[in-house]
Amino acid sequence: MPKKITFKKGGIIFDFDDTIASTKTSKNIVLKSISSKIYEYLKKRGININPSKLYKTICNLTQKMDAKGIYDRNLWWSSVVRKFSKKEPSKSFLDNLTQEYWKTVIEKSTLYRDTISILSYLKNKGYPLGLLTDTDGTKGMKFKRIEALNLKNWFNAIIVAGEGTRETKLKNTTPFFLISKKLNLKPEECVLVGDNPSTDIRGAKKTGMLTILVKRKNNKIKIRPDRIIRRLIELRRIF
Repeated sequence: MPKKITFKKGGIIFDFDDTIASTKTSKNIVLKSISSKIYEYLKKRGININPSKLYKTICNLTQKMDAKGIYDRNLWWSSVVRKFSKKEPSKSFLDNLTQEYWKTVIEKSTLYRDTISILSYLKNKGYPLGLLTDTDGTKGMKFKRIEALNLKNWFNAIIVAGEGTRETKLKNTTPFFLISKKLNLKPEECVLVGDNPSTDIRGAKKTGMLTILVKRKNNKIKIRPDRIIRRLIELRRIF
């Protein structure tokens, strides 16, 4: 059993996507729909491509964009189209795809089964809770998603990096310093819980926070956190 982490006034800061909120199902559904619409768009312009190849291209490209901290969905779809066509798609076409994307993500996203129980457990233990998440590329969208899942009141402080700060978590440590400040704590008095080593763990470690990686996949990691868990409920053994 891992040694418990204790603080006199310690705070616990969570990431949002794929840490406390599951987006896997919603993204699979919407990317298939967007792939179909881009397929029809290209077909009308005399460009025929294998639908499976197009879908795979979209999935790969969106993963790369996400990893680079590029969250503008219009840019995602434009980059996909330009892989097969020399002409830039219209802004209205891109806007419609982005609107569909976020509408589906909001409707289909869910909390992990243990999210509320662990937030309740930590709050009852007296830990200040923070939520630190990156912008969705569409201003205000992340707050809409947080509110749609009824999460707002669980946290003492919420920051959407890239909107509440100039830089996102991937590019700067400012969001980590700011969330700890909003909790009236020093970074070294906080623990960051996130699923992404590059955006969550790296930035938190640079500020002096302890880090816990929620590792739901069997992927290799280059940046070592202080703890690794598979499910949020395992935090009960740590705090």
